[in-house]
Amino acid sequence: MRAGFLNARPSRRKKPDPPSALATASLRATSWRTRAPPATRAFLDAACAEFWTHGHEVVSPPEASVSPSENLLLLLHGRGERSAAPFAAFARKLGLPHTTCLSLAGPLPLPFGVPGREWFARLDPETGCDLPSGPGDFRRAASLRQTRKALDALIDRLTNTAEGGWPSARVHVFGFSDGGTVALETSAARVGAARLGGCAAVAAAILPERVADAANAFPPEQRAPTPVVLTCGEHDEVVTRASVEETARTLRARNPNAVADDAVFVRVGKKTHAVVSGEPETRFLMRFWGHTLGVPATRAEDLGANVVEVTNGGVDVVKATS
Repeated sequence: MRAGFLNARPSRRKKPDPPSALATASLRATSWRTRAPPATRAFLDAACAEFWTHGHEVVSPPEASVSPSENLLLLLHGRGERSAAPFAAFARKLGLPHTTCLSLAGPLPLPFGVPGREWFARLDPETGCDLPSGPGDFRRAASLRQTRKALDALIDRLTNTAEGGWPSARVHVFGFSDGGTVALETSAARVGAARLGGCAAVAAAILPERVADAANAFPPEQRAPTPVVLTCGEHDEVVTRASVEETARTLRARNPNAVADDAVFVRVGKKTHAVVSGEPETRFLMRFWGHTLGVPATRAEDLGANVVEVTNGGVDVVKATS
């Protein structure tokens, strides 16, 4: 952090306080609505330094130089990414108005020295084989539970409005593949006063062992669940269409208002296991964010080139995909 930031002048005889302490002290006196973009970045850096030390990147909204951030979007990559950087680049391409993005790196290194990170264990550390997903073996679920506990602690910090956090309904999550599984688990458990603004999961599903235990895993709350949308490839062999549709049914059974009837988008003919691809899927996600993001009335042309305009009526997909 540069000298003089937050009006702190380091003494020549004394080392300055660490950035996290400076950021925390400053943000106790500021609100998420009035905080300038550099202070928002400092707030997120400080929160991650305390609750998520696995790696992160902050992406300010396209109009950050002139407006505070109304929303926070957490991005969770798929299994095997080496850092938070690729999804930070994806966030920049999205360019969601008035939305700061926080890309998080998975908490676990891949086993056996393979480069990359993951969100929960999928391989037996002794045999290298896939951990079973049938009844009676809950090692994947136990690993996932530890990750969700850590992510919940981070979100609790980010939604502590007394300490400069956003209201929970202004915090959103986006996840792909295993990152999407974590996003779904986290969102399904955050209902009522703790509900999030929304969850978008791409090529992701709840683990089969968690579906079987849904009655215990996810609290029922019909009035205020976190809204969820899902997308999948029609012929994706990694995360099948059937598992995504089963996830939607499971979440809807626990919380009928969590997943709308048209909240599953299928990429027809697609066999690949990939992040958002094509105009129809982009339009689907933008429509969801248009209804859930807290965005003041504005026009994309007022914010510069390659900015997505999100409204309740839709999105300029030409700008979204250019």
